[in-house]
Amino acid sequence: MRPSTPIPAQRLKELEEFRKKKWPGNEFQRFLCVWLRVEHQLSTAEIARTLDLSVNTVRFTQKDFIDNGVSALTELKRGGRIRCLMPLEAEESFLKHYEEKASQGELLVINEIKIALEKHLGRSIHKTTVYRMLYRHGWRKLVPRPSHPKRNQQEAEAFKKGASQKR
Repeated sequence: MRPSTPIPAQRLKELEEFRKKKWPGNEFQRFLCVWLRVEHQLSTAEIARTLDLSVNTVRFTQKDFIDNGVSALTELKRGGRIRCLMPLEAEESFLKHYEEKASQGELLVINEIKIALEKHLGRSIHKTTVYRMLYRHGWRKLVPRPSHPKRNQQEAEAFKKGASQKR
């Protein structure tokens, strides 16, 4: 079994003050991860078994407490856009140029946006990354109504006129 990282005296004082509070949510469980180690010198495996947590969760909680103090017990730092290419605001500003083009009725081609994004980021990306970014910002695929390439425009106009006269 590997040796435990020592907890500084300052952190022990913070822990004692925090013990006297009331805890919402899972703060109490995170508190116990550290307190059982300090007060009863239990191993991480014993604490994990007692609290019905994984050993890694207990280790991460204790390490986070040693590094950050009581805030590690109150603020759970999970989720978010950990592997994002750029923040949402930067994505929004990047898409502004294309939004203006689209509002003028121009067709946007994903490959053009992909090339510009790769140039902006300085690395290659997959095409689905662009599709996900557009979806994230509420864009959707609008395609012009198709017309047959061999369609006779004069016959179509005559048909429209004939249909409107019958009404």
